[in-house]
Amino acid sequence: KKGTTTNELADRVAGKAGDGIVDYPFMWNDAKVGFVNLGVDGKWNCSNKTPYECCVHIRESAPGPDANGKYLECHIFVPFGGVGNDRRNDRIFINVSPDGRVHEAPQIQ
Repeated sequence: KKGTTTNELADRVAGKAGDGIVDYPFMWNDAKVGFVNLGVDGKWNCSNKTPYECCVHIRESAPGPDANGKYLECHIFVPFGGVGNDRRNDRIFINVSPDGRVHEAPQIQ
């Protein structure tokens, strides 16, 4: 599953840095050809695309299943405070890197 962050109106892809770039840092284990990078070095430029358009773009880079028979899917994430995702003060988010370490301060969202 690939997470895609939108703007607060949920009508355009923002990406992590607000530049519309969506990344997938893992190798895709394609059932036919083995391990491959998806997109351009694991990234897609989805600036000025709707979440749906971006998801179609991402899925086109992995049209077949992986070695376990699973297909790449998208998860649309609207930032806290955006449409349908109200900001709350009763939860804390901690971003953990792939190596299990925390590199930035926790956020109350």
